[in-house]
Amino acid sequence: MCTGTKISIETNIHCEKIVVGDLVKVSRDEDVPSDLLLLYSSDESNSCYVTTSNLDGETNLKTLYVPRVVSSISITDIVSMEAVVTCQHPIPNLYTFHGKIEVTHNNEQLNGFLTIDNVLLRGARLKDTEFVIGCAIYTGQDTKLSMNSKITTNKFSTVERSINTYLLVFIIVLLVEIFFSTLMKAIIEIKSNRDDYWSQKNPITARTVLVDIFSFTLLYNYIVPISLYVTAEMQKFLGSFFFGWDIDLYDEATDQPAKANTSDLNEELGQVEYLFTDKTGTLTDNLMVFRRCSINGKCYMEKDCDGNLYLLPSSGIEELAEKLETWQPDIWHFMISISLCHAVHIAPPSQKASIMARRSFFRESFRQKKTTVINSSLLMDPDLPEYQAASADEKALVEASARCGVVFQKDSGDELELKVKDDILKFKRLETLEFTSERKRMSVVVEDAAGDLWLYCKGADSAIFPLIVKGRIKEANDHISDFSVRGLRTLVIGYKKLKQTDYARLMQNIEYSRQIIGDQRAEQVERAYRAMEDGLTLLGVTAVEDRLQDDVPETLESLRAAGIKIWILTGDKAETAENIAFLCGHFKKGTELLRLMDQVTAQSCCITLTSFERRVMLDPYKQYGIIMDGVSMATAYKNCPELLRSVAMSCEAVVCCRMSPLQKSEMVQLLKCNGKKPITAAIGDGGNDVSMIQEAHVGIGIMGKEGRQAAMNSDFAFTKFRFLRKALLVHGHWYYVRLSILTQYFFYKNLVFITPQFLFGFSSKFSTQSLFDSIFLMCYNTIFTCVPVLLYGLFEQDYSADKLLKYPQLYKINSKNYLLSTKQFAIWSFIAVWHTCASYFIPFSFWYINPINLYDNTEAGHWVYSTCIFHIVTLVTGLKILLYSTYWTTPFVVSVVLSEISFYIVASTYSGLNIRYDGDMLWVFYKLLMSPTFWLLTVVTTVTCFIPDFLILIYKNYRPMRVAKQHSRKNGGINVSSSLSQSHCKRITDFLPWKGNRPFNKIF
Repeated sequence: MCTGTKISIETNIHCEKIVVGDLVKVSRDEDVPSDLLLLYSSDESNSCYVTTSNLDGETNLKTLYVPRVVSSISITDIVSMEAVVTCQHPIPNLYTFHGKIEVTHNNEQLNGFLTIDNVLLRGARLKDTEFVIGCAIYTGQDTKLSMNSKITTNKFSTVERSINTYLLVFIIVLLVEIFFSTLMKAIIEIKSNRDDYWSQKNPITARTVLVDIFSFTLLYNYIVPISLYVTAEMQKFLGSFFFGWDIDLYDEATDQPAKANTSDLNEELGQVEYLFTDKTGTLTDNLMVFRRCSINGKCYMEKDCDGNLYLLPSSGIEELAEKLETWQPDIWHFMISISLCHAVHIAPPSQKASIMARRSFFRESFRQKKTTVINSSLLMDPDLPEYQAASADEKALVEASARCGVVFQKDSGDELELKVKDDILKFKRLETLEFTSERKRMSVVVEDAAGDLWLYCKGADSAIFPLIVKGRIKEANDHISDFSVRGLRTLVIGYKKLKQTDYARLMQNIEYSRQIIGDQRAEQVERAYRAMEDGLTLLGVTAVEDRLQDDVPETLESLRAAGIKIWILTGDKAETAENIAFLCGHFKKGTELLRLMDQVTAQSCCITLTSFERRVMLDPYKQYGIIMDGVSMATAYKNCPELLRSVAMSCEAVVCCRMSPLQKSEMVQLLKCNGKKPITAAIGDGGNDVSMIQEAHVGIGIMGKEGRQAAMNSDFAFTKFRFLRKALLVHGHWYYVRLSILTQYFFYKNLVFITPQFLFGFSSKFSTQSLFDSIFLMCYNTIFTCVPVLLYGLFEQDYSADKLLKYPQLYKINSKNYLLSTKQFAIWSFIAVWHTCASYFIPFSFWYINPINLYDNTEAGHWVYSTCIFHIVTLVTGLKILLYSTYWTTPFVVSVVLSEISFYIVASTYSGLNIRYDGDMLWVFYKLLMSPTFWLLTVVTTVTCFIPDFLILIYKNYRPMRVAKQHSRKNGGINVSSSLSQSHCKRITDFLPWKGNRPFNKIF
């Protein structure tokens, strides 16, 4: 239920009855029922607080604002006013919205633009605000929540493609068998004798041929394992839970387990050849700490968030830095600009008590050196405000300014209040030119107490420096280079003083462009913004630290040892990206770097790449790494993509800097289009990584501090980069092995099951007589063989998790879809044919030599022979999956035993009933059980069947050592083969279950 307002009448209605244009009242702690345009808030600041955990998983409060055009209208006028809202067509993006509103109030026409900050999304929950009133703009399936609930993925795993291919092969085999049998029957009938028992002399007509085709189709259709799809989907679905249940992928600090958003790509985790990774928040903590700044050509630093600025000498040695006792005006101006130019919000008063408690506890722990983590938020004085922001960089800068004495302490809509020492400075925020990934900057226009207008602009150096016309640019560039080498993230700040007339003129263009609805809006808005921002004076440069996450170098090294090539794609500067690449071990000492930078023309870019290709070809044993920027990448991608791909794939490590979100996805696409079609994975934590994550074969999201966009749009998600090691090397390996063997086993067991039907045709002169009874045919896939293979697919571990982590080279064993390769399929098919021939011809030969062989010397008829073969088939297929497994869990072993017992129960029950279904089965199975010949045939045939299996198992356990040796030679002689041989190469007796050499590992 919700409260709706129509024609000034307030009433309670069901959410599904809300239509576009209704005014809806939402009270504190209620969920928003549809996407609403915020028109009124009970808070005097014309804002409200919401949580969006149902939408994007973020638990922090977000601030939404009443559009400026209606912010001064009373609640009674809001309900009765005339307004027209125009907005874009519904899109699923949670963070994008634009539109315009036209209001008639007091006979005055008012126009305004709308952004996502004015919209309450369905599923959000109102917090710390008594009530709000909003106009429904999207309802039902058009809301962003509903649109994000739709499954839009089109990804298919390598195993799925192999299943479809081999299923087509088996369909062709089925058609060939049907054609051959129909043809043979026709030939036999033409040449047969009138007195032949097996065939009756009937003329061959189209009708009889169709009947024969249909009959043989019924006989042989079991060879196509249709139930494989059901079992595989069940295995994937149930297996995906193990990913979330893994305690090693659980982050205790955030109480967040790993998450599998889809079960369709589990096995693809075991086939990754190239990994694309973001840097900030993925390789690093995204726990920003203000470290240094450049102001008016001088470099300053803050030590461990102590709230003091220190002047650094030209040498940059921190121990020689001098503490500033007094600040120059340009330093105050710099800090004030940081406190004004941002999109940071102050946490509501309801959170103050918990914030003070957490800060006091952390500060005491840090002082006593119980923790070495520098958290700038928790190291602030407990009395200072708590800030909330979507950007960790902005939050760190505002916190640094507050520690140093310029406190952003009040935000009442457009009224900003700063506390500078003991003075209070008040500003009116006139306009915000928002940040986008394309613009790489943001600006605010404020009016001070004297009535002067100031524009402050903050962003990447590549976006700000072209707008600067005054300042010590050379010194700032030098400092930026120094900061980048130290791995610090930099932002440049500029300002300009505006005249009232210029501001009014420029705002007209901005307001016009903002109200455009359509594809041209972004271009027009950027042009208008740039006109406002042009002509800046350089104020300074900020530098914040984002340290590497724990175990990142070790994780990258393990992935590299597993044969996975890693490409880092980041929007940071080249120097910062290069420094981080060396720190995390992505670039190693001795690696020769190829630099593709500032290539704006096609000719020079192609010439440079050609020279790189020659260098790599002339010295293929040398380790090369390449670093390129977004401009050069765009030029190469457009003019010589094959050359770019060839050079990049020849390098051991790749770093791409200054990359836009689109360019990240283009790099993934470039590699995917390679003729070898390598399997790619992409991992990131921010909204700018979503396109890359969706483009890769496997998308992995980091649930970090930049929101949950990446995690929501990914296939798998967790909180730390180091978890990727186990996700790929252990879970990926297991998932692939389990599903691949499950697939091969399904084709194998159906081939073993149905081929005797085809062979029996030669004995029955293709009379369409079934070899097996229909009851057995129905029970084979549904009772006798279905459960063990499913449990194998859930619990199998060919290597333990510890060994897979200790020897990452084992990941390469199954690369290139080895277990479902044509070679492996042929081996499984050969084994199936061998088992079929042994199961059919050994009993056949015995019955042919001595047909009077039952315990009471009665003649063994067709159904005795049939039941004997079927028993051997079920026994051999059951032992096959047991023999192939290397990890015997109690449920798995019990399922194999019970499956065999179930055959005895069904056969005994059926033989004891006087029912003639396909033939006379009465007492048949009891006669077999009491016949020594039956048991002798069972033992001899079973042993004969498994002779090639033992030989293949010996090779299977030798292969890891061989692969490890090859990888050892390739990687400079790192010897892991001896350890593998000791750990994994077993004696032949280790594969005999009845010898008791295998542990029954319990999982419950």
